[in-house]
Amino acid sequence: MVQNHHENVVVNTNIGIRFWRSSTGTSGYVPFHWHSSIEIVCVFDGRLDFNIEGQLFILKSGQFIIVPSGAVHSVANTPNRAMVFQIPISTLERYLDYPEKVDFKNGQVDLPEYKTIVKLIKHFGEVDIAQTDGYKFDSEIILLKILKIIFTKFARQRSFVASNNQLKNVIIYINQNYQEQLTVNLLARRFGYNPSYLSRIFKEQTGISLLKYIYGVRINRFYQDILKTDRPIKKLMQENGLNNERTARKTFKEMFGILPSALRRQGNK
Repeated sequence: MVQNHHENVVVNTNIGIRFWRSSTGTSGYVPFHWHSSIEIVCVFDGRLDFNIEGQLFILKSGQFIIVPSGAVHSVANTPNRAMVFQIPISTLERYLDYPEKVDFKNGQVDLPEYKTIVKLIKHFGEVDIAQTDGYKFDSEIILLKILKIIFTKFARQRSFVASNNQLKNVIIYINQNYQEQLTVNLLARRFGYNPSYLSRIFKEQTGISLLKYIYGVRINRFYQDILKTDRPIKKLMQENGLNNERTARKTFKEMFGILPSALRRQGNK
C-alpha cells in the first residue's frame, strides 16, 4: 500500500533527475506525502512552509530546503516562484552508499556553502533556459557541484524517527477517505492501535494532531473544488465532510488568507 501511494519520481532530464520551475499565483497546501528521492526546493519569490517529520521550516526568497528520501512531509504556500529538483536514489547510488539513510541540516542560511548552492541553482535554471551548445554537460556539472556540497556540508546521520509503514498507511487512508466520517477511535480500530497511542504517535511524528490533519485535508480538497467547479459552496462543504460552516470558513481563511465566497468570485473573474 505504501509503495503504491508515495510520489513516484518521473525523470525529465538527460541527467537522471526531475527538474521543474514551480510558479503559482494562489495559496495552497499539499498534505503529507513522501518519495524515494532527495528533493531540493529553492524559493525565489513568496513563501513555502515545509513540515518534515514534525519539524517546521519556513522558506523565503533566496532560501532552499532538502527533503530526505522517505520523509513524510507537507507543504503550505503563498503565491510563489521556485525551482524543484528530485534526485532518485538510483541516481545518487552512483556516488554514495545508502543515500536513502541520510538526513540534512536545513536552515543553515548563514553558511557560505548555503549561498553557493543558491547561486548554483540559479545558474542551473539559466543554463536550462538558454540551452546553448553543450548545455547538457553544463547541467550535469552544476548538479554534481550542488550534490557534492549538500552531501559533504549539510548531510548527517538520520536522527529523526522515520514514520513507520503503519503510520504511513493511516495517512494514506485519510488522504483517500477524507469525505467519510473519520474519528481517532475509528482509525485506531482499523489499524490496530490504542486510540491514545495513535493520537500521541501521530503528533510526535508529524507535529500536528490527527484531527487537525484530517480537517486540513478536507479544507484543501474544498479549496481545490471551489477553483475547479462551479457547484454551490455549501454543497462542496458537505461533499468534503465539512459539516460546521462557521468552523470551515474560519479554518479556510486561516489556511488560505481568503474566504470561500471571495475565492469563488476571483475564480469567476
